[in-house]
Amino acid sequence: MVLSTTAPPDVSVLSQHVSPHLSVFIVGETTHPGRPANGGLRLLPYSSDDACIADGRRLAALMTHKHDLYGTGFAGGKIVARAADLDAVKDELIGVTATLLESLDGAMVTGCDLNTTLEDMERLTTLTPHVLAAVGSPIDASAATAHGTLGAVEAVLGETLATAEPGRALVHGCGAVGGTVARSLVDHGWTVFTMDHYRDRARFRGATPLPANCSWWELDLDLLLPCSISGLIDQDMTEALRARAVVPAANAPFHEAHLAEELRQRAIPVLPDPLVNAGAVIADSIERFSPDSWRQAEADAVYSFVREEIRNRSDEYLQQRKRGASAHTALGTVAAGSEGRPIGLSFRGRHDP
Repeated sequence: MVLSTTAPPDVSVLSQHVSPHLSVFIVGETTHPGRPANGGLRLLPYSSDDACIADGRRLAALMTHKHDLYGTGFAGGKIVARAADLDAVKDELIGVTATLLESLDGAMVTGCDLNTTLEDMERLTTLTPHVLAAVGSPIDASAATAHGTLGAVEAVLGETLATAEPGRALVHGCGAVGGTVARSLVDHGWTVFTMDHYRDRARFRGATPLPANCSWWELDLDLLLPCSISGLIDQDMTEALRARAVVPAANAPFHEAHLAEELRQRAIPVLPDPLVNAGAVIADSIERFSPDSWRQAEADAVYSFVREEIRNRSDEYLQQRKRGASAHTALGTVAAGSEGRPIGLSFRGRHDP
């Protein structure tokens, strides 16, 4: 199965609201009209509506690739909102977003993203059913992403964390995803260096927080786990990087796409970020397509399912690379595509209590 990276997916603005203080754009893939678009609600102080829409198009296209990799049953989508005062528009944002989602009649479903929270999603679900954010569930989308990242780590190691020899890792970004990943590595005996813009996040028992001005890319590491911002790793960092493998939970962690290939040419495995950070969309697929199993499932069962799926697909990708396939070809080969049964249906039966 070939991933749809040969040509960009067809994405467009599906619905919009524009006012002097708040603009909201729902952007979604239109290539597969039978599939609902899926992506989170992002609120940022974009410089203009055009910049907001451009980011929405970029993110929706990235979501398409992630959904196709795991066959979630969704098309790519994203809701992008622009405001100068983020806190002041929250109430209006929820109401406007609900109205726009209702106007699309299920063609778009959303969840959390930058500057939106589970509490925001809880409020949104009182106005529209077109939300997938584990509302009222013990399952946490960020935890699902973290467990998927750990599955990718295990694919790189070739064994589980429980059996692997502990090494040295740097987790850059210790929020809801990176913090969980870092703590798990510490629990398994790893030497874990941490960095975060919010210094307190990087400080927890067993971790070694690094100063903000540290040249972390020069550390001798077994694993580098970018879990923070896009564009983190630039050309100079790439050339100096001493990590033996890169497992990114962050979207687009390299400043330029070709830098990842430069590392691969140096025999440093770099897993593609959509392969690693798909835990939340896999959980969304379970919630949407196996709702009865979702309601009955323990959180650990969902996390275990996500971890296993991402570990297996990441392992297959790495095996393809060892056989000489390019990163692009390997990623396309392991992709589930968009035509089969949604991965969420596979959870039913395997993990029902």
